[in-house]
Amino acid sequence: MNRKLFLLFLIVTFIGPFYYSCSKASKSKPGLVVIFLTGKVEVQRNGKLIPISLGNVLQKNDTIKTNNGTLDLQTGLGHVIRLKPYTNLSIDSLHGDLSEETSLVVKTGLLLVKTNKLSQKEQFKISTPTAIAGVRGTAFSFEVVQGTLPKIKVYEGMVAMTLKAPVSQVIQADKIAENPNYQKLQKLLEQNEIVISEEEEAEVKPEFDQLAQTILNRLDDAAIAQSIESFRTDLVRTVQKGKFERDPRESADLETLVKVDEDLISGSLDNKSLAKEIEKDQGEKLNIALDKVESIAGSQKLESEEEIKKYYTVLESIHKLDKTILHGAVVTQVGNTMLVHSTKGIFRLDTSEVEYIQYKNFDVVTKKKK
Repeated sequence: MNRKLFLLFLIVTFIGPFYYSCSKASKSKPGLVVIFLTGKVEVQRNGKLIPISLGNVLQKNDTIKTNNGTLDLQTGLGHVIRLKPYTNLSIDSLHGDLSEETSLVVKTGLLLVKTNKLSQKEQFKISTPTAIAGVRGTAFSFEVVQGTLPKIKVYEGMVAMTLKAPVSQVIQADKIAENPNYQKLQKLLEQNEIVISEEEEAEVKPEFDQLAQTILNRLDDAAIAQSIESFRTDLVRTVQKGKFERDPRESADLETLVKVDEDLISGSLDNKSLAKEIEKDQGEKLNIALDKVESIAGSQKLESEEEIKKYYTVLESIHKLDKTILHGAVVTQVGNTMLVHSTKGIFRLDTSEVEYIQYKNFDVVTKKKK
């Protein structure tokens, strides 16, 4: 009897939490919860603009335009996404209930993403009309740098990019989709995965669009079937991949992308009003992140403009409303909080204190308002 009780204790103690964790992940409700918001961000649902604030839940088929603002979102599984200014994307699918996939379609702009380790079934994808990035538990940025062409930088983990069969600028989509040569090309591209590892970046070059249109215009040629494989090879060659050295400001940006307590996210997905709690939790964690960024910056012991420019690859003059000037670099800015590393020290400023910023490279000076 005692042996049976002991076995039951082991099952409850060790298997129970694992079952609960898996059950929680599989039952996560679909939705992206707004955890940080600044500027004039627009969300369109069913063709109409809807108001947006902390704790709001964005849904499948919503379209987001950040304009000059910034938006941080968190899923029920703890993935966090930052939409930088002038980003335009739509939510194609969301994990939860009947779906194992989260898919975002980026039209323009820049995303910063931090995901937890994905389960075997879960999929997290970001796409443009020319490529799909499949996430494998990582931290990365995804930018549409020209037209529909993506640029991906992986800071932690790994991302797998697959090129998509191109869309014609002049031929109807349904006519192309029925073409067996097009279907063959699409299948070959799907089989050719480009893996981007930690500290690597990959960019689809403009030649992709030029080559794609040439291929599409020749799909009906009788002899084209023998050339599909070479076309696939040529398209893959338009992807430029290599190592990159992480900029300290990129690291700071990544550090300040914080996640809030999972219970607050679950509550928001259950339609509870938790805006104040989310603001408090996110604010506290953001301050901790800023403290860490400030500590790292201080440890560099940079004293001159030349040292600051070499470390941050930029030199700026921050002109404050009180007429004081800080010469250095804006390490990071989250909402109205600006962290400045200057020759006078490191300062945390509110944007309301700043009149304008001058960007300098010792040869050219440009003036820009904050």
